[in-house]
Amino acid sequence: MLALVIDFFATVSYATGAHMAVRYFFPPFGAWWNQNEFVFVECAAAAVGMLIGVRASARLVDGDRLRSRATITAVIAGAIAMPPMARLGAEVSRYRFTSGAFVHGLLIDRFGYDTGMLLDKILTAGVYSMKIAAFALPIGMILFALAIAFFMTVEPTSDNVQAAST
Repeated sequence: MLALVIDFFATVSYATGAHMAVRYFFPPFGAWWNQNEFVFVECAAAAVGMLIGVRASARLVDGDRLRSRATITAVIAGAIAMPPMARLGAEVSRYRFTSGAFVHGLLIDRFGYDTGMLLDKILTAGVYSMKIAAFALPIGMILFALAIAFFMTVEPTSDNVQAAST
């Protein structure tokens, strides 16, 4: 939930230029936020995507102990892999980054120039964030699959097997 909230606020802040208001009231924090808000968008969106992938994969496993161990391992591996995955997801998500002339014109026609431009920026930033999350979702599933495969191979077999004597 924290990654989703950070992603939402960073995306809206980036799209609307909210750092200007923060800069007005708290100049040092506003400058820091302006410098890092795009990184927050990238990392939070990648974290949301990977966490959704891990949670969706965990629902496919029957066995509480194995599922919880694999989930924890996949989340830790995802946290380690998040910075490069966020950067890679951001690069991939930049292809066809705009919302298109049709949507742009529709928003301006319906809401006026100023409001339409603002809504187009918010839409573009939201789609960008969703693209990063969608790219990171299979990465989370792969990390969970690797963790489950690891724990399935190292987990000891039960000692209840009796040897047949003749």
